[in-house]
Amino acid sequence: MKKYLLVMLLISVYYSTSFAFISNTPPEKLYAFKYHISGEVLEFKQKAQSYEDAMEKVALKCFKELKGQGRISEEKGLDIIDICANPRNS
Repeated sequence: MKKYLLVMLLISVYYSTSFAFISNTPPEKLYAFKYHISGEVLEFKQKAQSYEDAMEKVALKCFKELKGQGRISEEKGLDIIDICANPRNS
């Protein structure tokens, strides 16, 4: 009886610790975003766990790409933000 309890205890400890390392995070998915600017199409692809995460990363890339180097006017910056916040998802 003692051997049986010891074996059961060892088995339960083994399974409880082996499942503790399984991650519940969803797998990353590839998202594609298209931006239409003055007749041109700018496309970004981003791997992320959710659409929202991908959107955040791509919006920053879009802004940096459209802004370029140096300073821009507030109006131009707001126009770029408007464009980058509204992609066409493909």
